[in-house]
Amino acid sequence: MGSSTSPIDKALIGRRLATVRTGLKMSQQAFAEAVGVSKRSYVHYERGEREAPAGLIKAIYDQYGIDPVWLMSGDEIEPKVAGSPEIDFALINGVVGALDDELSRLGRQMRPEHRTRVIRALYQVALEQGRISQELVTDVVALAVARGR
Repeated sequence: MGSSTSPIDKALIGRRLATVRTGLKMSQQAFAEAVGVSKRSYVHYERGEREAPAGLIKAIYDQYGIDPVWLMSGDEIEPKVAGSPEIDFALINGVVGALDDELSRLGRQMRPEHRTRVIRALYQVALEQGRISQELVTDVVALAVARGR
């Protein structure tokens, strides 16, 4: 199975990883060890050469409280600490996958800042409903496209 994250998104996630690590004043080696990955793998994630796995994102949340949604798609410069210990990683993954599927189906791309807003909105609704529906994703993407995003 191929990557569901675009090269631009991988690079942006890599920058956010570097921001978290440097904010903690940690070397790549120390940070990689703290979150349970090899330095070699971590360097690839930070450079945006590989898609950061859900296990890494969860480890960063568990270890440092960094909001996984910010880490994957945040547009703020500073790391965002998660406000709730109840993060549904499977739901986040479902939201991102459903959005990627819909954009692919339409042959469209979304600017990172708009993608972030859509992911947040879909995640909030999915939390309320307990699931992500393709119908909701289709409607939200159609609205975003109509607004020229």
